[in-house]
Amino acid sequence: MPAFAEIVFLTPWAALVALAFAVPLLALVVRERAGSRVRATLALGAPERLRSFGRPLALVVLAALVAATAAQPAVRDVSSTPTRQDAELYLAFDVSRSMLATTAPGGTARLERARALALGVRAALGDVPTGVATLTNRMMPLLFPTGDDRAVTAVIEHSLRIMQPRPVVYSTARESSLAALGLAADRSYFDPSARKRALVVFTDMDSDSFSIDGTLRVLRQHRIEPFVVRMARPGERIFDSKGRPYDYVSVSTVSVAGLRQATWQAFEEDEPRPLVAAIRGYLGDGPIAGSGLVESQRSLAPITALLALAVAAGLLVPALRAGFLARA
Repeated sequence: MPAFAEIVFLTPWAALVALAFAVPLLALVVRERAGSRVRATLALGAPERLRSFGRPLALVVLAALVAATAAQPAVRDVSSTPTRQDAELYLAFDVSRSMLATTAPGGTARLERARALALGVRAALGDVPTGVATLTNRMMPLLFPTGDDRAVTAVIEHSLRIMQPRPVVYSTARESSLAALGLAADRSYFDPSARKRALVVFTDMDSDSFSIDGTLRVLRQHRIEPFVVRMARPGERIFDSKGRPYDYVSVSTVSVAGLRQATWQAFEEDEPRPLVAAIRGYLGDGPIAGSGLVESQRSLAPITALLALAVAAGLLVPALRAGFLARA
């Protein structure tokens, strides 16, 4: 992967603080000119050039360092991630309340298992720009497709919450509906340049009734191929913090077999390899180019601040020492 580093300033306008040094610098120049006239009148020799220009030069250096510190310099490392130019992938997570179900108190909930499975899919298809979305009775994008693996991982691990965002009130009988997948076609989820569009949905299929054929037709008309993964195990319940089960029984209104019969690509959660193979088979091969820039920054402000303090000390210490000796 090609990589390069560049120096950037995070707050460049703050460098104008250097203008505050114009007054003391002008005062030094005026003082030096006045001293030159006095020496000429008294026929005294000129001081060493370094002594004459040392203090103004140090003040200019101090102004530059203070300006640089205020502008917050940083070294930015940029690496270009090779990604597919003709394909995009979405990982959509059912975040309705039923995704809290487990086989026993303290067990791994459906949503947590979906996170782990999705990270595996992302790792296997790392060259495909990937986005993240949530699903209830509406679909909501959290991250548009990107080649930045850190961003995808961070959203999957930290941004998925049950009932966040909340379902649309009174729009359906249940909190989740696979009919909402059609929003991926109606709205700008995918880039127009993406000819191959994969939508991987992790859901327990505890969905409101919807048109299986109609939803699939809408998606495919927009070149979107859905891959539905059922996250559910026999006997799962939802438990409170004390281990007591809520009055909830998982009822799937659609099955993996039923979706397959309607030509959907559907899988159980214990079929990660067939799932990845199916997605890869659909996406096929395509042009790859560097995109999805990944950046890291290292601030240089502490270094310039220390240098500025050192120059300031070089200016102040001799003056303070002279004043102390004069009083003595």
